[in-house]
Amino acid sequence: MDEKLKNLRARMTDTKAVTFDHRHKNRVRSSLKVTAPTNKRLLSVIQERFPAFLTYIVLLVMLTGTGLFAASEMGVLSQETKTAKMKQQVTPTKEELYTNILQSLESIDSENDHEQAKAFTESYLTNFDNWKISDMDADYKNHNAILVQGRITEGFFDKTTFSIWLEPDTGLPLEYVIRNQESSVLEEFKLSSDTVAKSYKQK
Repeated sequence: MDEKLKNLRARMTDTKAVTFDHRHKNRVRSSLKVTAPTNKRLLSVIQERFPAFLTYIVLLVMLTGTGLFAASEMGVLSQETKTAKMKQQVTPTKEELYTNILQSLESIDSENDHEQAKAFTESYLTNFDNWKISDMDADYKNHNAILVQGRITEGFFDKTTFSIWLEPDTGLPLEYVIRNQESSVLEEFKLSSDTVAKSYKQK
């Protein structure tokens, strides 16, 4: 037993008996890589990629701003705003609109204009089944107007169509057109410019 211990001690103290080859080196290197602090590697990745990430963010902001500016210049945003306002508008019933039209006729000073507008209203708008409100925000000479369109099913104008533009707040008939099946104008009426101007000034 003592002899074995002596031999073991001799091997431990003999440096020539200890070998350290490439396998041991690889094992040490692998251990060092595994035990390397994870937070240092993460910090290194962030430092390497942050400039590129920041560049992408700045580019995205610039492209978004340019797109919004271009859309504004082209009127896209204003059109969307206009559409949103139109949706918020409360569409009057046909009965309410018809009542407004009749009441507005009293504000027409010209006797001829008054009679023509009244005759059209009583002839073609009394039957609510023959017409509809087509556009609450139609354009009439750079002003907003209500566009009403319908069909005439009786008398000489059978199977013809009509369009009438009304002042939104009062229901005043600004203009109406009656067309045949070929879209030719059969009858047309325009309220005098003085009456129209007076109507817009009273708004």
